[in-house]
Amino acid sequence: MPGNRVSNYLFSGLLLALLVGGCRTLDPLDAGLDADFRLRGKIGVRGLDDGDGAFSASFDWVQAGDAYRIELWGPFGQGRVRLVGDAWGVTITDARGRSVSEQTPEVLMERELGWSAPVDALRHWVRGSPAPGHAVTGSEREEGGRLARFEQRGWVVEFTRWRDHGVGELPGRIVATQPGRRVTVVSKEWL
Repeated sequence: MPGNRVSNYLFSGLLLALLVGGCRTLDPLDAGLDADFRLRGKIGVRGLDDGDGAFSASFDWVQAGDAYRIELWGPFGQGRVRLVGDAWGVTITDARGRSVSEQTPEVLMERELGWSAPVDALRHWVRGSPAPGHAVTGSEREEGGRLARFEQRGWVVEFTRWRDHGVGELPGRIVATQPGRRVTVVSKEWL
């Protein structure tokens, strides 16, 4: 049964690679960051430029002031992409190690990923508040006083599934829409 032995080795190797790849964490540079937050969850984007296209991924996001590191990956850790940026620009590194930089995150994300989200505002939105320094209109609150909806930077932002994550009540689901685009962020784990 030599053929079965080879198949077993290949299967075991593939399984080990998937497990190790799926457990990969951010690099040791993160240990030096005085992080404002670390969030794990899922992101989905609908209405991409190619018509009714859609994209979804898991993410691991570390934010420290204006600096951030966001890893995105598909099922079984496939297609891992890392965004590292701050107020002066962003670099996207793909699974093969190819890196591309740009001053504006949205421009680079659109070009390299085929979709974009307002990362600098999203860091505030995931914590349940508008981004400072930008006008807010159409603000609505829930019965309990929590923010439910507002408009900012051309996006309509809605919050649902508020829960206490040990750092206060935060929305578990954020939906941001603008003409032709919908971005949904599901917050699973605050660290």
